[in-house]
Amino acid sequence: MLKNYKVSIDLRIVCVLLIVLLGVLFFVRIPGQSSSTRTITVNGEATSKEEPDEFVFTPMYQQKGIDRAAVQQELIAKINGIVAKLKELGVEESDISLASSTYDNYYNDGTSEVTSNSLTITLNNKELSQTVQDYLVTTAPEGQLSPYASFSEEKRKLVEEQVRTEAIADAKKKAEKTAEELGGKLGKVVSISDNQGGSVMPYAMREGAVSIDSASPEVASSLAILPGKQSISYIVEVIYEIK
Repeated sequence: MLKNYKVSIDLRIVCVLLIVLLGVLFFVRIPGQSSSTRTITVNGEATSKEEPDEFVFTPMYQQKGIDRAAVQQELIAKINGIVAKLKELGVEESDISLASSTYDNYYNDGTSEVTSNSLTITLNNKELSQTVQDYLVTTAPEGQLSPYASFSEEKRKLVEEQVRTEAIADAKKKAEKTAEELGGKLGKVVSISDNQGGSVMPYAMREGAVSIDSASPEVASSLAILPGKQSISYIVEVIYEIK
């Protein structure tokens, strides 16, 4: 035989328990959350000036005539001779690329065909670059002869790593000073964003001339390659908590 039990609950006790529970939830700090919502945002900057270590030559050669096949063969023979000499000087074949084109001549100068070949020579050795420039002067190229100076990928990464570290240190120094001025102390990093700066790309110039007169290459002189220094800058944005 089942017996009926009557359970009575005092609503006042339930209310007190609920109030206590809400109070605990309100004051207990959830792990990973900061008790402070104050933050500061600062930019850290750093710049380094370094000498470029990559030199890119882009000499161009043209041959004109009335017989397309003959014009092409003449220029091919010349380019092959130049490439062979570059290898003899110590340039790796993988550091040389070639672009070639042949087109109709519309300038009515007695020729009907023009073949143009351009070499791109990329070197990471300043002494070899000087030797190559001295030789290219004698080959009667068209237009710019001096190399474009820039950073190799390897050196650029090393310098960027260095200036990024300096930029972060600069950001922390600024943040500590700001926190002190606000009457607080610097807390943990909330976030950091990279905003890499740019750098001007100068090129090594031949003093007094930037092109070669193909009609009289013997008067051309090859001066020293002077690339100067390039600047690589880095900027980081860091958000800190303030205690």
